[in-house]
Amino acid sequence: MKHQHRMRAPGAIAAALALGAALAVPASAETADPPENWPEFGYQGVITDKSEMIYNPTDEFIFPSVFHAGAFLDDPLGEWYLYLAPHDAPGGIMLMYADSLEGPWTEYADNPIIERDWDPHFDVSHISSPDAIWNEQADELYLYFHGENSTTRWATTTDGVTFEYGGVAVTTAMASPITTESSYGRVFEHPDTDGAYAYGMFYMANETDNRRKIRLAESVDGETWTVAPDYVVYPGEEEGANVSGADLWEWDGQLYVIYHASSGKSYARTIDPTLREVGEEPIVLHEASGIGDDVGRVAAPEVVTHDGETYLFYESGDRLGATIAWAKDGAEVVVPQPFGGFPEDVDNPVFEQCAAPGSDEFDGALADGTWDRVVREDLARHEVVDDALVIPTYAGGVSAAPLLQQELPDGPWQVTTRVEIDPAQRYQQAGLLLYASDTHYAKLDLVEASGGRTVELVYHRDGGNRQDAAPPETGQSELWLRYTSDGTSIRASVSYDGEQFTRYGRDIDAELAGFTHVGPYAFRGGASTPEIEASFDWFRFSPDADAYQDCLDAQQPPEDDETAVPAPGVLSSTSGWSHGLHDGTFEVRWDMWWGANASRITLYQDGVEVATRELEAGGPTAQHAAFPISGLADGEYEFVLEAVNSQGSTRTAPLTVSVTDARPGVPVLSHDNWDRDGSYVVTANLWWGTNATAWELFEDGEPVASGELEAASPAAQRVEVALDGRASGEHEYVIVFANHAGETSSQPRVVTVAP
Repeated sequence: MKHQHRMRAPGAIAAALALGAALAVPASAETADPPENWPEFGYQGVITDKSEMIYNPTDEFIFPSVFHAGAFLDDPLGEWYLYLAPHDAPGGIMLMYADSLEGPWTEYADNPIIERDWDPHFDVSHISSPDAIWNEQADELYLYFHGENSTTRWATTTDGVTFEYGGVAVTTAMASPITTESSYGRVFEHPDTDGAYAYGMFYMANETDNRRKIRLAESVDGETWTVAPDYVVYPGEEEGANVSGADLWEWDGQLYVIYHASSGKSYARTIDPTLREVGEEPIVLHEASGIGDDVGRVAAPEVVTHDGETYLFYESGDRLGATIAWAKDGAEVVVPQPFGGFPEDVDNPVFEQCAAPGSDEFDGALADGTWDRVVREDLARHEVVDDALVIPTYAGGVSAAPLLQQELPDGPWQVTTRVEIDPAQRYQQAGLLLYASDTHYAKLDLVEASGGRTVELVYHRDGGNRQDAAPPETGQSELWLRYTSDGTSIRASVSYDGEQFTRYGRDIDAELAGFTHVGPYAFRGGASTPEIEASFDWFRFSPDADAYQDCLDAQQPPEDDETAVPAPGVLSSTSGWSHGLHDGTFEVRWDMWWGANASRITLYQDGVEVATRELEAGGPTAQHAAFPISGLADGEYEFVLEAVNSQGSTRTAPLTVSVTDARPGVPVLSHDNWDRDGSYVVTANLWWGTNATAWELFEDGEPVASGELEAASPAAQRVEVALDGRASGEHEYVIVFANHAGETSSQPRVVTVAP
């Protein structure tokens, strides 16, 4: 639609102005079925790779506008031009170019080509939302853009790169006294060949109700515009609170107004050539497939058909962290390698099964050995309640609140949690914290901010904050939060359903950040703000691709000829068998004397997998297996074995093993100072028992000697320490024997040295 041209008869202008026709205001909670031959766009990838972009002031790019430069410009940089911009200040109109709509796209080296201060025409906080059209009357490319949000402007160019300022196209005052924004305009040649106008513009109008609609402006020359009196699209229940980014599109002889909405989808509604009759039910133009990187919001649709192929260019991702993506009609969704190489599984998106070590399900208590520390532990009041970690919103911030943490692993890692909090007063918040120190951290959270409930990513370092923030979905009090590190960059992602995760905010340089710990947190700012609670259902590290595949393989039923589930068998242990010591080194044995056989058995210790074995099933013959266990400290341990075959699984009755002798036996001290002269040998003997691997001798409470021992339980161990020049008086000696399970101390032995 944008590159065609039809001349209007001057006499038709006055007649059209006199009509004053009201535009349609459709609202529907339903979507219409698409007509036959409706395009099915398959995601193909990202055009604006944020890590590679030269001009990238805010790590987000919006509003693609594609222009066929080769058809209109002399000696263009490429056959196709793509205009785009950051959303946030300072914005700036950018250019990319390519010889094919399928790329590769090259960023113009001197972006931005239009900046926010253009003396003497304007000096604004930002400019954005470029839209390009060839104006045949002027024989120039006209580029429309907004800045501030209340004003849409235009500039002209003959080469697509260097511009002359044109003027103001649309302002809020041209629509109504209650209009607050007039931006995100797309201009097209007016389809009504009998009407007065050569050009139409769909643009977003916000009003004092903070509900964004699509309006129409019309122009004879693309410079002076008249705003029609009513809306083109008013958001209905299907779309949500807002609609924006509208354009005119023709498909199979039918005109459509296409736009995006708060729902995260892009839509089409039928419209007639006068642009007054609009369909009541929206048709879904495109939404994310949820496969690979094709997730999240689809916005600012730009459809281009060329040489029989149809393409969609659009904003992909959250509103303040978007990138420019493209899709193609009839193409399969391209699934790139996930960031960090971590597996993605639509059936197990948060790794409820197969989570990596470091994960905690909060199923009764904090997992042993998982959490390394609590910063400001003396103030901590977190607890596990009903299989969730509950943290009060502590007064203060990162530098004041108790912080439950574990050390980050080396190399790539990915951690996810689900948090629920209902913040109502400013600074009440909860989320996921990356931590180097109280003044060097990153936090991803749901917070009640000055502008209302917000999802934010804050990177705080060297006294400054870098913040990415946007409102969550309406009424949201639960979020799935994720950090992923590929070893070079750390990326935040957010999900509102626990299934689709969308990249959020700007990446963080992992090496420069140097974060050491991660954990959940909650706080509320000042002490006068009421304390509420945040609840974390679980905390999970993702497995790497190989570990995940191994885990999935282990869950698949084996292939065998058994006709019934395995007989459960019986567990026993050999603890104490070899020398009477229950020292934490033994075998757990499984015996199944007769019945349907197992093809795979897995032994669990206190609910954690110890080992898995593959067996040859040939029931009903007996099956046996032994699992070596070592290194257990004193305590009680419960073992269960799961037997699996093609028909199902069974579990044994639990076996409890008590370890009582894991620490070294108690050594006995003696000495040879019979002449009391101050030079003597102190000897320690462990006559029989669990051996030590190290020892330390104390004289009058102070260490005087130490060393290592070779363990060969229950054989005797002996240590001799020669001491010289001891002062007269009594000296008390204690020796400590230690091994992996702990330490034991001898009874004190007093040695008297004569005056």
